[in-house]
Amino acid sequence: MEKDKPLALLISGLDGTGKLYYRQIDPLSKYYRVLPWEFFRRDAFDLKDLVEELVGSTADEKDGSMLVVGESFGGLIALQFALDYPGKIKNLALINTFPFYRRRVRIALACRWARLLQKPFIRNIKDWAAAWILATEGIPPEDRRRYLDVIRTIHHPAYCRRLQLVRDSDLRDRLHELRVPVHLFASGRDKIVPSIAAARLMKSAISGATLHEFPHAGHALLLTPGFNLADYFTG
Repeated sequence: MEKDKPLALLISGLDGTGKLYYRQIDPLSKYYRVLPWEFFRRDAFDLKDLVEELVGSTADEKDGSMLVVGESFGGLIALQFALDYPGKIKNLALINTFPFYRRRVRIALACRWARLLQKPFIRNIKDWAAAWILATEGIPPEDRRRYLDVIRTIHHPAYCRRLQLVRDSDLRDRLHELRVPVHLFASGRDKIVPSIAAARLMKSAISGATLHEFPHAGHALLLTPGFNLADYFTG
């Protein structure tokens, strides 16, 4: 019965829509009730506000039953969730993410210039760059088109705020507190996040963490042909 399956909570990256998990939903649905989370459209929030949003929607889940997945920025939220509510989680999966974003100049510039993305010319340049990066990562044309369709629906003020949270968050000193099974997935050709270095740092700090490295994949591991989270989690 569907209602007897545990929940897989899929926390999105900077887009905040949950829609970029679409390749993972059907395989995971064999074992889980899958919830790709779309964050509320609001302009002011902090990391704990986003965690509480998730908690309110998963309050009825059995203790120790959930698969919580965080991708990129969503990994920060997933880490905070696991620190604040470890009793809810059976497995924590972190994909191309970080406890602290080490490219300080890049994130400072991103925060400063993000509001310009509301201008069509600037947005078109960003879309072209994103499509080019995805192509170099081996993402098929249809998935590149779908990615662009999703990011064009982003609530822009919330996107800017999420960038600020990337800049301001640092969970490195709390990694040793994690008491849930942690599974790290990191791509070697990630142009957005230094994923391999970040994942190795987390593995060294988190007791019992497992690390899966994909040397030929890029940041969009969720869209990479052949990658299925369900191969690692079967309920």
